[in-house]
Amino acid sequence: MPETLSHHAYLLVGSHSTHADLLSILEKTHKINARGNPDFFDRKYQIFTIDDAREVKTFHGTRPVSTAGKKIFIMQMNGITVEAQNSLLKLLEEPAKHAHFFVIIPSTHLLLPTMKSRMSLLDMKQEAWTKEKGRGTNKIDFDKNGKIGATDTIDSALLQSVKKFVTLSKAKKLEEIKRLIDDIAKEKRTKQDAIDLLSAIQAFIYKEKGLKEGKSSLEAVEFALTYMHDRAPSVKMLLEYVALKI
Repeated sequence: MPETLSHHAYLLVGSHSTHADLLSILEKTHKINARGNPDFFDRKYQIFTIDDAREVKTFHGTRPVSTAGKKIFIMQMNGITVEAQNSLLKLLEEPAKHAHFFVIIPSTHLLLPTMKSRMSLLDMKQEAWTKEKGRGTNKIDFDKNGKIGATDTIDSALLQSVKKFVTLSKAKKLEEIKRLIDDIAKEKRTKQDAIDLLSAIQAFIYKEKGLKEGKSSLEAVEFALTYMHDRAPSVKMLLEYVALKI
């Protein structure tokens, strides 16, 4: 967690407990209390939209009321549209000196690379794993330099499926994608299964080929993961795109 507010924007990858931890740090370390503070913007969203971005920009446009002279923005979300990201990007490029933004999300895959590059990344899931196991996590995610990390935590059954999938012909890959899409349509599976598949493919390619050799395939998967969380993504189109690129 941020012990010093040296940055104007923080990306916190974590769960619901991350929000409570952040409030505690702000109050105990920085003496910034959320309760009764007119300069404290704290919202939770299922999907962060362009209208939500406009609300943030409006609040950002006013000067602090309290003597502390800081405006705190906490935005916890499960998803964010590309349109909203582009709107926030302009704000993060030139934030007011008194503004500090904290975006809490379950995965960096939700964000465009340009959005991630404007924020200081803190992976709270990784920190929690490290504290629990006494070692670093191998969970796939972007590290503080924005690079992909290796993984040993992908479900073994899913990993075996991915190993088989990547060796199939393009036609066979498309057949597998069709089966998944049909299952989603019949509500036997969900969009999250598609996201998990993409994450496993990304992890496998990184492990087997590395960033240099697997560059084009990794970029294709990252593209699909980014748009998978848009307002109304075409899951079929994104999965087929990856199937033809890897």
